Amino acid sequence: MHAGRGDLPRFLGDLASGALTGTPPQAYIALLQEDVESGEQSAATLAARHGLASFFIPVRVDGGLVSGNAILSTLPLGSPYGIGLPRERQPRAAALVSITVAGETLFVVNVHMENRVTWWRGLFSDTARGHQAEALLETLPRDGHGILGGDLNTWLGPREPAWRAMAKRFRDTPPDPPQPTFHDRLVLDHLFFDLPEGWTAISRVISDSYGSDHHPVVAIVTAATNATKTDWPQRTQRSLRKNQKP
Repeated sequence: MHAGRGDLPRFLGDLASGALTGTPPQAYIALLQEDVESGEQSAATLAARHGLASFFIPVRVDGGLVSGNAILSTLPLGSPYGIGLPRERQPRAAALVSITVAGETLFVVNVHMENRVTWWRGLFSDTARGHQAEALLETLPRDGHGILGGDLNTWLGPREPAWRAMAKRFRDTPPDPPQPTFHDRLVLDHLFFDLPEGWTAISRVISDSYGSDHHPVVAIVTAATNATKTDWPQRTQRSLRKNQKP
């Protein structure tokens, strides 16, 4: 959300209409970092306006604005819980909820990790994120199904400890090469999946940044009962081409 500057109303409109997924989703959940506690663009305002479930955890105050992690959903959010991460430079945290889909209960985690440490420890920021990932995973169910997403700030790429730890825990994450989400170069934002038997997930980075400094990652998770729907990538590719800026 780029400290509340992201165009959340337009993003949610495109998500609900199917412009980002080829067909309108039966339900959706959005994981937002750097959301602000109040204001026209905030998750809380949009939730109240559109009848969505929401959960916000404040992380820090910057310029008088309280910012943090937010989760918005057309589904009820159960057991909302905030998880503080080991502090390296700035406060960092994760938001945890549960959702029920097709008779299955999954945990959903929205996390925002450290982007850098002090200048004299700059080369060790991947270690800081590794410590935060390890602490977060310790709090999650070891054998439960779930989805984890957010800004991991993995500046140094797929060899980072945080990236490897998440991929190991969430074994149903699509194996496709990760796409840049920041300045068309860095892969900072991720979605990871541990899904029930027969479920599938596919994801992609959206070309429109919606006023943020990062590009959103959008995924479709298909429950086993609907697993015969396999033409989403083609429909989505056409839809994304249609919506790309010249």
